[in-house]
Amino acid sequence: MNTINTKVLFHKLCDTMDRLDRAEVDINTANAQAKIVGQINNLLNYELKRAALMTRPEFRQELRHLESKNFDSLPS
Repeated sequence: MNTINTKVLFHKLCDTMDRLDRAEVDINTANAQAKIVGQINNLLNYELKRAALMTRPEFRQELRHLESKNFDSLPS
């Protein structure tokens, strides 16, 4: 698996745009790749926000409490 960061994602999108301009890929392929990059970007943003919240002790304690539970033990 390759390293994923914003620079790599940007390069992938630019490469896809170049290939689309040269008609090496069709619009559906380019669209699918752009959607995948968007989802990866959402996940990276989630991880950054989670890391920032983990610096707060009260959040870290509550998160550990939730992560130790099974899904069926959580209140509905």
